[in-house]
Amino acid sequence: MAVYRRSNRTRTLLVVLVLVAITLVTVDARSSGSGLLSRLRSDVHDGLSPLQRATHHALQPIGDFISGATSYGSLKAENQRLRQEIAGMVATNVNAAAAQQEADRIMAAAHLPFLGQIPNLQARVIDRGSSNFQNTFTIDKGSADGLVTGQPVVAAGAAGTTGGLVGALGSVFRRTATVDLLTDPNFVVGVALSQGNTGTAEGIGAGSPLRVSVISTSVATPPKMAKGEAVSTSGLQLEMFPPGIPVGTIASVATTQGSQEPTMTLQPLVDLSQLDIVTVELWSPQTGP
Repeated sequence: MAVYRRSNRTRTLLVVLVLVAITLVTVDARSSGSGLLSRLRSDVHDGLSPLQRATHHALQPIGDFISGATSYGSLKAENQRLRQEIAGMVATNVNAAAAQQEADRIMAAAHLPFLGQIPNLQARVIDRGSSNFQNTFTIDKGSADGLVTGQPVVAAGAAGTTGGLVGALGSVFRRTATVDLLTDPNFVVGVALSQGNTGTAEGIGAGSPLRVSVISTSVATPPKMAKGEAVSTSGLQLEMFPPGIPVGTIASVATTQGSQEPTMTLQPLVDLSQLDIVTVELWSPQTGP
């Protein structure tokens, strides 16, 4: 029974406190905030402040979560926008650099030192077949641009080199043309050798050096070529190519026993697998420049 009475006293005390609180709130709303009631109100606030702080700390994570959840979508959209802007600036810089590099290549192709006064036209390689070992490729210029079969095709070399012969126009159409590369087994070009000798350089297949044959002339001294020596077109009468176009450098020299004429191979000066801009010389053996 003692326990029961203690519970009744507790409930009674709680009811009294609630009534006091209600009374204070009512009086607080009507009073001017001075005197005894003001001090009582201050004491009640001080007594309740620990409970307020505990409630605030308990509920703050929930409020932060709700606030974060409502702003997550906008933050995600802003991050996406910033990523797109950065990607756009990078792409712009890359495109500008690529355009400048292409302009430099076109300028180099138009001012090759061995072109001389021969008119020329720059063209872009648009199809090199399914492999770098093809013996032909297609350019984006044709008969409508003044091209005809047999015209020489040259290109700039790597940085620090003058470039040289690439091949000759094979088939020419109105808007496009195919270029037969000098590595093609059917390709032959006349070349100038040392000691006033001449010869021919013949293709033996993509990726392989050219085979050089010495042509018998009235010169009694056979050619003496050294590895790495440059070889250019001879430009003899009715030759397919004008004189002075660099063709390649001597890759190997061997002399067969009993023969005065060396066996030589020639490495092309231009990397035929990396071409994108070429120059067509508007020249033929019949018409000249």
